[in-house]
Amino acid sequence: MTGQQHEILKQLQSVLADQSLQQFTYVTEYLGYLPCGQYHWIEGAGQDLSKTFPEGWKFSDLEALESAGYLHRISEWQNPKDELACKITFELRQVD
Repeated sequence: MTGQQHEILKQLQSVLADQSLQQFTYVTEYLGYLPCGQYHWIEGAGQDLSKTFPEGWKFSDLEALESAGYLHRISEWQNPKDELACKITFELRQVD
């Protein structure tokens, strides 16, 4: 894992530590006009968790955490009318 991925994991563990369900949702949305492009963020514990993530983080960072066993994908939703809008819910796992 990269340093950026370790930082993301640390932020998730810190914010979700007091939650009974340690889950969060990755969300993407395209605003549909220029100069705005596709946005992505993390929702969990009633807030935007990605505001504290390192600059330039990507979905591939979450995939790496999932591959390492720190995250488990719970559900996935793709907007049938907009291929750029999706929601993926993950659960944080404790790995020894």
